[in-house]
Amino acid sequence: MDPICHTLAGGALAQTGLRSLTTRATITLVLAANIPDIDIIAAFLGRNLELRRGLTHGVPALLIWPFIVAALILLYDRWRAKPGEDRASYRGLLILAAIGTVSHPFLDFLNSYGMRWLMPIVNRWYYGDTLFIIDIWMYLILGSGWWLASRARRKGLPRPARVAHRAVGAAALYIALMSGTTWIGRRAARAEFGETRRLMVAAVPINPFVKQVIADYGDRLVVGTVRLLPTPTVQRDREVVRDPLFPAAILAAARTREGRAFLSWARFPAAVSLGADDQVRIYDLRYSDGAEPSWASVTVQWSLGGI
Repeated sequence: MDPICHTLAGGALAQTGLRSLTTRATITLVLAANIPDIDIIAAFLGRNLELRRGLTHGVPALLIWPFIVAALILLYDRWRAKPGEDRASYRGLLILAAIGTVSHPFLDFLNSYGMRWLMPIVNRWYYGDTLFIIDIWMYLILGSGWWLASRARRKGLPRPARVAHRAVGAAALYIALMSGTTWIGRRAARAEFGETRRLMVAAVPINPFVKQVIADYGDRLVVGTVRLLPTPTVQRDREVVRDPLFPAAILAAARTREGRAFLSWARFPAAVSLGADDQVRIYDLRYSDGAEPSWASVTVQWSLGGI
């Protein structure tokens, strides 16, 4: 998910009563809920697809981040604490940091971009295909829970955490609903597309009852849509035939660092000839149609190295 969703998740969790564990609870949960995305620096180094959602998101890092976050907040607390104020508890900060940190990969896993849980041991992507990467319903649920609970607390209303509990529960229910609609969509897509090498049925923006479908048959890919209401119906939108030069382009890409990074990330790669100097653009159908260069494509010389 995007940083806004992670931040709202941390803030809503803080209002559930977790803030009673220690002072600095909200900042701890918000920081921990975002800390794995420190790998955003990879985008500025030109290595986004190679490093994103990898080392900083894998299980080894998830075991370490809570200790780092708790230590940072403890230092901040000792620096900013005023005489007579309660001091933050390292034990409380560590519990909060662990909860916030775990929330991050869980939410990231739920979209079609995927997560590399086992990095740096195994470079393998896992996909939940449940939520769209920018989900306004998650914004609304978590954001309103955080705001209303904070408002109730400021006004001295009884049981202000109740609103946050309901928001977190509603978010969990929404995720379960989206998981169920994805499962129904997969069943409908499998019935329509038959045997495939790979099949994705994933969320689209705003509408929980419409899914994007990509079916990989090896020599071609089919892009479609599943509409679940009033009954599940599958629509074939377009077909992308893999060019005969596709295998050569893949081999050429695999000989470059940028190409290897792209291929390790790409879930539904296709290629289009650019018609000049044997250049080929390899792109991932999840996020690109290959018409223009983008972060979801890489350009290679398909004749590289004598291919």
